[in-house]
Order: sequence, then C-alpha cells, then structure tokens
Amino acid sequence: MKPIIPFALLGALLAVGAADAAATTPVGYTTNLVKAAFSPTSAKVNFISLPLVNSASWAGSVTSVLGDVVTLNVGTSPLTAGAYDKFGPLAFSGTTVYRYYIETADGYYAQIESNATGTVTVETGAGSNFSPAELVTIRRHRTMSDLFGPANEAGLQGTGTGDPNEADNINIIDETNGGNVGIFPAPGVIVGATFVDASFNDADDYPVYPDQGLQIVRRGATDLPITVTGEVHAIPTQIQIGTGFQIRPVVLPVPVALGGLALYTGNIATGLAGSDSGDLNQADKLSIVIDGNSTGYFYSTIDLDPAPGDQIGWYTDAFLFVDTTVLPAGAALNITRDNPTNNAPFVWINPAPVIAP
Repeated sequence: MKPIIPFALLGALLAVGAADAAATTPVGYTTNLVKAAFSPTSAKVNFISLPLVNSASWAGSVTSVLGDVVTLNVGTSPLTAGAYDKFGPLAFSGTTVYRYYIETADGYYAQIESNATGTVTVETGAGSNFSPAELVTIRRHRTMSDLFGPANEAGLQGTGTGDPNEADNINIIDETNGGNVGIFPAPGVIVGATFVDASFNDADDYPVYPDQGLQIVRRGATDLPITVTGEVHAIPTQIQIGTGFQIRPVVLPVPVALGGLALYTGNIATGLAGSDSGDLNQADKLSIVIDGNSTGYFYSTIDLDPAPGDQIGWYTDAFLFVDTTVLPAGAALNITRDNPTNNAPFVWINPAPVIAP
C-alpha cells in the first residue's frame, strides 16, 4: 500500500529525525490499500493503523490533581459539563466505551470518564500521571464514521440482511472489556445506522483508541483504497505493549524504516526482546501485512547475514536482514510478546514525526 500524503500547511514536509519542528500542526490524509478477497466465497485479512488524529477539542494546562480528578485552567471559557463523558451503559451492551481522551505533551493518554465545567475525571488510577502546570490536550477518539464516512463513503462491502458473513468486517481487540469487537456495514438494518456490531448496536460512533490497530477482513471483489484524514500527531505516542498477541498502530503519517520505530531498546523491560543466537524462540515476534502479504520479523543482537558489514538489527523469519526496510504510512504491527525471559508489559514510545519548516 502506497501512502499519499498531501498537507494543507503549505510547504510542510514531514520527516522522522528532521532537526526542526514547525509550530503549526498540519492536516492531511494518507491512503492505504485494503486487498480484495481471492474469490466470492473467501476473505482477505488486512491490517491498518490510523496515523492521523482528530483536532483538539480543548488544550491548556493542569491546575491541580486530586485522585483521578484533573482540574484544568479553563479561565473564562468553562467546559460544557458532560460534553466528554463516556458512552452510557446501554450503548454497547453494557461495556465500557470511551468517547474522549486527555493526553500529555510526552504522549501519555488517559480515557475520560466524565467532565464538569472545570475538571475531567479520568479512568481509575490514571490521575497520578498528571501534574500541575503541565500542558494537556483533549481529543475525541476516531470513530467508524470518521474513518469510513457516515454513509460508508469508503466503499466497504455491506449487507442489507445483517449477516456479517456477507460484509467486510472491522475487528478490534477490546482490551478495556476483554475479547474482540466486530463491526460491519449494514445500512438500514438499524434505523439511522450505517455500521453495527455483532449485537446489532449502532456502531457509527464506536471509537478506535490511539493504541489500537485495525483488522479489516475484506470480502469485496476489488482492492479498496482507504483514505484516513486528520491532524498530524506531532508528539510521541505512548503505547503499552502487553503480554501475548496485540495489534498496535504506527502513529506516523509518513513511511518509516523498521529500525526507526525504537521497538528494540536493548533493555527487555522497555522494548521487545531480541535473540543472541538466531533462535526465534528467544525473541518477541513481529508480523506486518503489507499489500496483503504477511512477513514475520525478529530482532537479532548478532550478525546472521553472510554479507560484509555488521548486520545487527531486524531480520525476517527467513533470516533476511531488513533493518532499513521501509514500512508505509498506516501499517499496523502484529506483536507477540512471548519471550521466555521477561514478557511483562512495557510502554513503547512511538516516535513523533518532525515537521520541517
């Protein structure tokens, strides 16, 4: 999938590792190709991430923190009470689903449970990550309507009968409630809804969180370009890598080399585990689907390549050195954290794009 990245900010150029950053955050879009099914009775599995975010709903500083209640410096412009509250208990079969989040300048984000005119209450235990005087931003999570259009303008294959096996499926790992969430276009099955979940709840406003990637199971007969619009997330993104399997996004609207993602840090407590012998079972695993083709990767701390030079870094599971392989914007990472030494969760710092003036 080849990303197309024009930006409304005239002359803006994004590059990972550039020296200077522009003060104004640009907006634009990326386009990723969702590959088609091989036959009318089959389906093709694709993975994408959302490299762009919604614009800020509010930005300012923290005044004080008490438990999980964060008081904001709203000045003479108070928040609208309840505007950032999570969905009600019946919206998605009683599960907890958030609408807005608040993030710090170093890329940490917390879900917003509710808000008053000058405060937000964040998810349990998250208040300790906020400090008086630090800068914060409130954003609305991206939704199915944001990503695919309120009337499915993206063109995913839908169903008029409510049968998910007739439609393209959007699958999300639900780490808040456990299990998986499946969503598919079913216009007309519920009055006023384009997308529904497996329980036939209106899923038009179902969110994708900043640390989630998407699996799209394509049943349509043609390849489908998916265009994601939004604002460039100009700060790092803190993404928790848990034990076992997960789908994580690459929050960068530009292509990036595999070795530039900082997934391997040399410290097993802060990054993926590598192998010092070429034994894949020593390492955490990574797989990436590009243009419908899946490749497995692992990090080697020794040179496994017979070519001249010091080839230490990322290898395919066929032992090809690929540290400089470029991933397209919108690629998603299938990570399996299962090394035998320390597979405890850690926080991955997804690098920030730097906007060159």
